[in-house]
Amino acid sequence: MSTGETWTQIEAALSRDPAEGFNSAQEACSRYADEPGRLALIVRHADGTSERWTYRELDRAAAKAGRMFARAGLRRGDRVAGLLSRQVESWIVALAAWRSGLVYVPLFCGFGTDALAYRLRSSNARLVVAGHQWRDTLEAALSALDEELRVFTVTGPRGSGLVRGDESFWAEWDRSAADGPLAATAAGDPATLLFTSGTTGDPKSCVMPHSALLSVLPFARFSLGVSSRDLLFTAADPGWAYGLYSTGAAPMAMGVPRVLYSGDFDPAAWVRVLREEGVSSIAAAPSAYRKLLSVLRRQGAPGELTAAAAAGEPLDADTAASWADAGAPPIRDGYGLSEIGMVLADLAGDSPPQPGTLGGPVPGFTVRLVHHDGEPVADGESGLIAVERPKYQLSSGYENRPDDWDAKWRGDLFVTDDRARVLSGGRWQFLGREDDMIVTSGYNVSPVEVERVLTEHPGVAEAAAVAGTGRRGGTVVRAVVVRAEPTAPAEELEAELRSAVSRRVGAHAAPRLFDYMDALPRNSVGKLLRSALRSQTEDPHAQP
Repeated sequence: MSTGETWTQIEAALSRDPAEGFNSAQEACSRYADEPGRLALIVRHADGTSERWTYRELDRAAAKAGRMFARAGLRRGDRVAGLLSRQVESWIVALAAWRSGLVYVPLFCGFGTDALAYRLRSSNARLVVAGHQWRDTLEAALSALDEELRVFTVTGPRGSGLVRGDESFWAEWDRSAADGPLAATAAGDPATLLFTSGTTGDPKSCVMPHSALLSVLPFARFSLGVSSRDLLFTAADPGWAYGLYSTGAAPMAMGVPRVLYSGDFDPAAWVRVLREEGVSSIAAAPSAYRKLLSVLRRQGAPGELTAAAAAGEPLDADTAASWADAGAPPIRDGYGLSEIGMVLADLAGDSPPQPGTLGGPVPGFTVRLVHHDGEPVADGESGLIAVERPKYQLSSGYENRPDDWDAKWRGDLFVTDDRARVLSGGRWQFLGREDDMIVTSGYNVSPVEVERVLTEHPGVAEAAAVAGTGRRGGTVVRAVVVRAEPTAPAEELEAELRSAVSRRVGAHAAPRLFDYMDALPRNSVGKLLRSALRSQTEDPHAQP
């Protein structure tokens, strides 16, 4: 299927022609509101209780929230932030903003004070809806702002979390009529302002138009492979694009009911929910799959689970193989970015996934490998992942850093900072961020390739590879290891790891320096902070 045919098929499944006006809330929810019993969302809580929401109920809830925001003085184009997690309020607020012509600003609940203050200030948010669990952190962030924001708090038991001056989200919602503004938005009008994770500098604020929803529908259709007959467990947080769009609004627009777990991550609870709800598909980060393995090994995979998808970080071969060995469906890996969408993935119906690789471009996208100047690399060489400008893309620019957005483009080619290679069979292998590459003895070493080997050793729980300084100077590969069972002598483990990397990646990539930690440094969304490891002063017990 050509890219043009893909987009024609995606557009044909919409409730209206996007050229004549397009609204994210209409496509993700309102289009199904005339079917009273159509299930949209199941929210399971840690205390065993649950909520079931139909599309009609969500649509009405969003209309009431839209009226509530209008009564608070918000008008089309204003920004409303949500400090919310895997809970129904995330979707009520997002849908209310989109249908009203407001701009939704999702905030990840793992952010600290400075991160929240930066995003609230940069986005020019006028109102924030916050869960009671994060109200104290928000208060500290608000104190750093020059402008006052209205706060609507989703209170806890007996009204907990409400700070003087706040308004109770549900109390104000109860007092609102279901007649909130219904804006006639165009596909290119802004719908969401979502900040990148900021792993390489200040976070960039991605302007996501209403058509952003269209950009992730090919991934939901062809990689997740879900339909209205499925029940999708979405573990990704809606504070990020993968949770809000790729595994959130996109499946909703396809009429796919979803299951959320609102509690803290608990592998046993997750598996229990999968079994009790009869979930057929799951989407989560590779780190979550690793933590689920112990439960699956004891209990086996839920019988109705037929599909699994991962994104957000490299999926290591050991996790993928162990997951399948436990009787669960093979994990389809995916690669995407907040600027364009999900562009590489294993596709449903293709040959079984091969751990450590990706099937290829998602239908609708043309992806290639290039040098920094946008020129193509030779066959077999590694290069930067680049995406030809698609008909629909997730973001239309960086609001706070427009020059950086322009610098990413080489004509109609968006050049990323991520390096990969295409293998002889046509599958793609992700190698890591360009600034994470290790240059040693004249060779470029991919840290991801080294880490794949390190983490497959039974004595290693986690591992990272970064550049280090050798005993005689020069750059060497430095392995930072979290040991699984620190009983065997370190010298023996290191010799085995060097041998394995030499055999499978090359002698030039074998670690010459080893450090040990109790846990690897990660950011608030679980991504490895290689920059923090590089900045550490290692004890140079390195081989020459």
